[in-house]
Amino acid sequence: MSVYPKCAYSFMELITSNGILSNKYRINNIIKVRPFDVTLRDGIQSLTNEEQLTFTTDKKKFLYKFISKKYNPKNLEIGSCVNNKILPIFNDTVELFNYVENNNNKNKGHYVLIPNHDKLYDAIKFGVKHFSFITSVSDSFQIKNTKKTISENYLNLNNMMVYLDDLPIEKYKVKLYVSCINECPIEGKIDVQKIVGELFTLSLLKFDNICLSDTCGSLTHYDFVDIIENAKKLGIDIKKFSLHLHVRQEREDEVEKIFHSALDYGINEFDVSYLKSGGCSVTMNRNKIAPNMSYEQYYKFLTSYLINKDNL
Repeated sequence: MSVYPKCAYSFMELITSNGILSNKYRINNIIKVRPFDVTLRDGIQSLTNEEQLTFTTDKKKFLYKFISKKYNPKNLEIGSCVNNKILPIFNDTVELFNYVENNNNKNKGHYVLIPNHDKLYDAIKFGVKHFSFITSVSDSFQIKNTKKTISENYLNLNNMMVYLDDLPIEKYKVKLYVSCINECPIEGKIDVQKIVGELFTLSLLKFDNICLSDTCGSLTHYDFVDIIENAKKLGIDIKKFSLHLHVRQEREDEVEKIFHSALDYGINEFDVSYLKSGGCSVTMNRNKIAPNMSYEQYYKFLTSYLINKDNL
């Protein structure tokens, strides 16, 4: 079988029409595997200045409705509270958040990226309950991105988590992005032991989700398995991990292997974007940025996993 579905609907049609795949879907608990949509945050932050000027709030609202209807992701990142001078495309995050929250989308998690305590305070005031925090395993990357070292940012993260714990907010969720898994665009390859050591320290802060971000789009299957196996040895709950993968066309097979191994390890959330873009334009040259995993790739990888899974 070589024909892969191109969206969620065709994927489910394939599963329900094929008894063998339906059983594998159930046995392997694939029902828990889900895409996390980052179109309206990471998917647009790497657009050129000209493209950003034309990406209006109305266009974001239309794209949100389109993605919700076509793919129906449970969680979506819809903006960022970063400095508007750095990324002016997010200056309408409050307006967009109010729109999606007030249009019968209460069953969805609307995440907003928060870089520091002051922005967290602002986000809480306009009603955010799902937060994305950011850090890295590279000091050079962290300093360029947030003007803080890894250690300084750890204190920042700890303070934000303590602040949230003291608030009467029910069911708030925090996703932590850990950038430069495998490689930093400034420092180059990062040692696996350093990566795992940072993940262990971060795991102590009790985030709901720790997202391993392949910033450069160069993570290999070998290094991914090495990271996960060493994390397991330290007692890190790897089921709290999710993956943010950037996929170059020539590396699609390698990313597919990573995706399949992640499923085997019990990782069940993967960042996807409808747009063929994405990446950290603050720290990387645009010509080196690889796009986010697409929905088509996500469902292709998921289908091939079930087809090749030898448990029936």
